[in-house]
Amino acid sequence: MIRLFFKILWNNRRRNILVFVELFMISLILTNLVFYLVNLYEIYKIRNCYDTNNVIVISLSKKSNEDKNESETSLSNLKKVLEANSFVESVSSCSNGVPYNYNSQWNEFRHDSDRVGLGTRFADIDYAKVMRINPVKGRWFNESDFGKKVTPVLISVDAEKKFFKGNSLGIRMKIDENEFEIIGVTERFKRSDIESPDRFAFIFKDSVSTKNYMGITFLVRTKENRAADMLAVAENQVYTTLNPENWTIDGLNSLENMRVEQNGQSYQGNFLSIIIAIFIMINIFLGTIGILWYNTNLRVHEIGIRRAIGATGKRIRQQLITESMVIALTALVIVIAIIVQTPPFFGRRPVEPGVKGESIILSALIMLILVLLSTWIPAGLASKIQPAESLKTE
Repeated sequence: MIRLFFKILWNNRRRNILVFVELFMISLILTNLVFYLVNLYEIYKIRNCYDTNNVIVISLSKKSNEDKNESETSLSNLKKVLEANSFVESVSSCSNGVPYNYNSQWNEFRHDSDRVGLGTRFADIDYAKVMRINPVKGRWFNESDFGKKVTPVLISVDAEKKFFKGNSLGIRMKIDENEFEIIGVTERFKRSDIESPDRFAFIFKDSVSTKNYMGITFLVRTKENRAADMLAVAENQVYTTLNPENWTIDGLNSLENMRVEQNGQSYQGNFLSIIIAIFIMINIFLGTIGILWYNTNLRVHEIGIRRAIGATGKRIRQQLITESMVIALTALVIVIAIIVQTPPFFGRRPVEPGVKGESIILSALIMLILVLLSTWIPAGLASKIQPAESLKTE
């Protein structure tokens, strides 16, 4: 039986090679398409380290070169004024620590002979209260960190896994002569719901001073549903505490509004690609049905002869389905070998761990089910052909 099966495949090699090429191209496109969609879904599922509900962002910038001590005093007073509001729970000052915007800084740390590339976000003790961050390992900054020569940092879980094999607490890194010690690990920091987050580090910000920056951001967590109250008084409190000749408000918004705006921009960038992906999926489905249906119809005469010499309809149906599955499996094996060795066509977006394996398994299942369904109906119809009917064309 097996020998006969492969002999029939070989006798129809010209037609089967064409079917193989078609199924190979379909499998290649399908696997890359599934890779893209699975990666997008995995990015969407990534947990954020922060909670944006009821948080107001007040972004300030210097208009003049104000004295450093004067700036620090004024900003400290502003933080106290904001905290004094009855509807405010906590206030934090940060740099590059605001979600849903693209102000970021990248630094290369040194650990022994290794280079550790991380996005850096400067945060104070209260940042964890405002953003409700619970480290997955270690601790957040506290009063004991003031005055330390070695600056404490927390890194993201993906950075710990990549650079320190899941064991980073207590490790020291350097930038030039500045030394940093890892005291904790947090979840990842996304700038939109469908953007793959970079590996990053929170660096301890021990005061409200702007240091080398020409601006500063205050994050204000309000009580439940009181964000509008903070927005109503924020501008007045800023300009009555700071000198308007030296400072201006660059931005005043809630993090939830920023989230909606940033997601809107990200969705616009991905909407067209998803529509194209759906269109391609439909064409793959129709193309596979058309190829296999046409291939089966070309074999009507052969099927009639086999029926005439005693082959049952069930046997013929099984053979046609098995042939299609063998050809599809051969095409899939080659496609999988290509995908494993090379980046996918949709590989510009950073790839999340495990996506390649999931995509290969899922695309293989989809392809085999598609081939099975596309062969089942024409094979069933062909198996019912009577010898006399098929031989009329002879």
